[in-house]
Amino acid sequence: MNTAGPTPAPLDRAQLEAAVSAASLAPSILNSQPWQFRAEGDVIDVFAVPERSPSVLDPSGRETFLSLGAALLNLRLAVSAAGRMPGMQFLPSPEDRTHAARIRIGGPGAISELERPLYEAIPTRRSSRAPFTDERVPEEAFAHLQDAAAAEGGWLDPATGLHRVAVLEVLHEADGVQRADPVLVREIGRWTGDRDHPDVGIPPDSLGPRPRNPSATVRDLTLGASRDRPSAQFENSGLLAVLLTTGDTPADWLRGGLALERVLLTASSMGLSCGILSHGTEVVSLRPLVRDPSSRWRFPQLVLRLGHGPDMPATPRLPLSDVFELVG
Repeated sequence: MNTAGPTPAPLDRAQLEAAVSAASLAPSILNSQPWQFRAEGDVIDVFAVPERSPSVLDPSGRETFLSLGAALLNLRLAVSAAGRMPGMQFLPSPEDRTHAARIRIGGPGAISELERPLYEAIPTRRSSRAPFTDERVPEEAFAHLQDAAAAEGGWLDPATGLHRVAVLEVLHEADGVQRADPVLVREIGRWTGDRDHPDVGIPPDSLGPRPRNPSATVRDLTLGASRDRPSAQFENSGLLAVLLTTGDTPADWLRGGLALERVLLTASSMGLSCGILSHGTEVVSLRPLVRDPSSRWRFPQLVLRLGHGPDMPATPRLPLSDVFELVG
């Protein structure tokens, strides 16, 4: 006796577009949105677009793949919210390094009660570059963020004591190294100043104020240029955390991006603000130094600042037609 139910119909165009739109709201390196989605039948393929990514800042493609991993989490959540079971495969075409992942749309399913708040947080999630208040992040809340990272195969270590001192030293040294590189300064300027395209990069309203205190833990993406921005006093004792993975290959970077976005969405769903301090891991020689000695066998991917801060404006996104292709 055949007890299998009928084969569900493929997601329609509107459902696919909604899923890709959610994926496109993920954070990406300098909001470069270095992704392309192609849907055919019950498959959505996700590709890296290297020419849309800052090549000087990210020569290995590590941050590009972290960005793609973040988009993958949103895509997976959106497929679940559409009532289907998403299957995920990393690097499905070994001969094509830009083919980052494949989402296979399975049978009927439902988004879990744990993941529904994450899906609902996708449109309002922001990367904060504003000062935080002195209100501390509760230990229970941070434990939830650690669980979020672990659910995607990542680790989130708090930076406390001597580890925090070391992370702060790396962040300030990395900022100095990047400011001293004129080629890098010009590249970052093309994504934060006179942007080549109005729908990519970080507009002035999303840069946040200039830090008034030299010890601020925020990243100044203008690398010291004022751009007529107001200044503000930033917190000196906010919570810092390091996101790590067990390996350091493109597949691990995708996992790191999944873990990153799950942490960010979890934080947003709890009313926390989160800033991404990626410069601490962009300078190759300094990257290992943000790792706590107890995590010496893991690879740091990003430093995060967590706390309570004001809402940030949304950064622009490319039109769906620029990042999505429906085949057949």
